[in-house]
Amino acid sequence: MFYPLAGAAVQEDFQVAFGLPEDVHAAIEQQQRLAQQLHDGQHLKALSFVLVEETLRLDSEFERLFHRTFQTTVEPVDLTDDIPSALAVNSFYQRANTEIEDFIGEGDVFSLPPCHKLMLFSGVSVLTPLAIRFNPADTALELFQFINAPTQRVSTMHTTAFVRRCLHNELRCKVVDIPFDAASGLSMLVLLPYDGTELRQIVNSITPAHLAQIDERLQSCWTDLKLPKFFVREKTDPKQTLGKLGYGGVFEIDDLHVFHDSGRTRLNGFIQHCYLAVSESGSGIPAPPDTPSEFEFHGNRPFMFLIRRTMDGNVLQVGNFSKYIDPDEQF
Repeated sequence: MFYPLAGAAVQEDFQVAFGLPEDVHAAIEQQQRLAQQLHDGQHLKALSFVLVEETLRLDSEFERLFHRTFQTTVEPVDLTDDIPSALAVNSFYQRANTEIEDFIGEGDVFSLPPCHKLMLFSGVSVLTPLAIRFNPADTALELFQFINAPTQRVSTMHTTAFVRRCLHNELRCKVVDIPFDAASGLSMLVLLPYDGTELRQIVNSITPAHLAQIDERLQSCWTDLKLPKFFVREKTDPKQTLGKLGYGGVFEIDDLHVFHDSGRTRLNGFIQHCYLAVSESGSGIPAPPDTPSEFEFHGNRPFMFLIRRTMDGNVLQVGNFSKYIDPDEQF
């Protein structure tokens, strides 16, 4: 959404990284269509929120794009005071019923350098159930190898499902693609490391080329599927990741035209928060009794997941289930 406001340097970064057209108006239309497709308010909520320094007057083009075209909430605050800044962000996401609690703490804002003027927040919540039904009677306590605690027994769901799956020996992982409710147009790609392979090895090495290979190899078959019941409320600062992908200039170059008569600026901070819950409340039809399985996928150790659009494979959310959380805090 900052592409139309950027100078040549940052625009070039965005063109290369996102494949955006040079025509700014075409890029704006593309952004509007994507926002409408993603945020239906029922299956997925993807909301952006912007904090700006209240002592600076916003540029009219910035206001027009963010308020009217992108319908993004922009709130002027005293960015040198972390308490009202955190309150503004948290109140916005609570009012939107995103299931995201305490999006930021006071220190998330206050820890930034004193010259910051512009912060972006992105909240993505997957609110739709899986299209696979797990029978609660088959859920049992089974061992899971967390990275931050001794092996623990967790509630593990079990079913036989006709899903797409494959092996990826280069990444050293099993892969299964689990659809969400069909109306959502979403699926969850789960990458389970082979025994002896650590999750961080996959997280640090996976590339778009690997995802393309996975899509080519996925084949549907009856799968003996075990997954823990889990939820993820994960806050990340994607600045470093975005820099590695080639569009870190928005954080490094004063190239954005946001404020009136104050020169160009950069994006000082970007915090993303994701919510996902997986339980037995699937909407699919159970497999016939005694259906033989051809593939086994038992999620009993840390795994990575990617929430994607089924129509084009675009990734909307990335996370992992690896750290132990006290059961009283899970649901």
